[in-house]
Amino acid sequence: MVELLHENPEIYRIDIPLKGNALKNLNCYVLKSRGESVVIDTGFNNPDCKDALDAGLAELGISMNHTNLLITHLHTDHCGLAPGFRSKDSKIYMSKLEHELIRKWKHRKYRWEMDAIFRQEGFPQEALVEAAKRNPMIVYAADTDYDVVPLRDGDKIEIGDLTFTALAMPGHTPEHMCYYLEKEKIMFLGDHILYDITPNITVWPGVKHSLSTYLINLHRMLTYDIEIAYPAHRGIQGKTLPQRVEEITEHHSRRLNEILQVLREHPGSSGYEVASRLTWSLHGESWDTAPKRQIWFAMGETMAHLEYLMEMEKIFRGNKLVNGQRIHTYFLENKL
Repeated sequence: MVELLHENPEIYRIDIPLKGNALKNLNCYVLKSRGESVVIDTGFNNPDCKDALDAGLAELGISMNHTNLLITHLHTDHCGLAPGFRSKDSKIYMSKLEHELIRKWKHRKYRWEMDAIFRQEGFPQEALVEAAKRNPMIVYAADTDYDVVPLRDGDKIEIGDLTFTALAMPGHTPEHMCYYLEKEKIMFLGDHILYDITPNITVWPGVKHSLSTYLINLHRMLTYDIEIAYPAHRGIQGKTLPQRVEEITEHHSRRLNEILQVLREHPGSSGYEVASRLTWSLHGESWDTAPKRQIWFAMGETMAHLEYLMEMEKIFRGNKLVNGQRIHTYFLENKL
């Protein structure tokens, strides 16, 4: 389904279904200017997403081989179909760091590093194996490698009469990019800010301070002159950016306070034990019966919040041995 959102410049939305995923859909944006076009994000590498993208582009008189692609970040619902845009008449633009991380992710060593972080927090090994079977980063990854025009914060991309500014907004991923049409006062948010759900903030190997970095960049968005802001998932209207910034900030504040309460009642809990005692939307399932992929995402978010509380010196980390493995534990007081 193609929807005209804006006439000058021409902006269309292709609704790409993400079947079986809690995100429900991807808002793929297509812009036309002076005979050129650009697509923002692609959907998963699966038949449903490809069919929807192909149909939408065909309706607009565009093909993957004759348009440009802007990728907001490394999650596969945003770049799974990127190799289809490889041609002499197309360019793929993406964060330099995140493109490198996609390549690293394909090598087991990087995934082992991620697994090691989870195991140190008490996440069961068998649950890690089960979660990996349905992890979109693995299941829906691009079939082949692809080259990109690497972007850094502040880089300009010229498409027809349009000038996009790439804005690095780390947090949701290590170098998530938003794309800003400054003259038109239009921002493409990716997953940095969503109107209906809260973006997941997790931990990454070699990346520190995911949540504090995200919160800084969340409020940084309010420093730009924006009249229209388009998110990557679900609804595209109904909320202002200041409203969403306040709501998302409050969400994380409540989560941080909930973790502090858990540690008051259960000092010395592992990260996994803390996560199991928090409030989650698990579609009617309990922590023990929910799909391990959901538990994996919840665990990543818990670890980002624990890291933030340690930065603020609100909590302190200890260790305990469980079956010969050293597991992190958390306290409200420094036990050293």
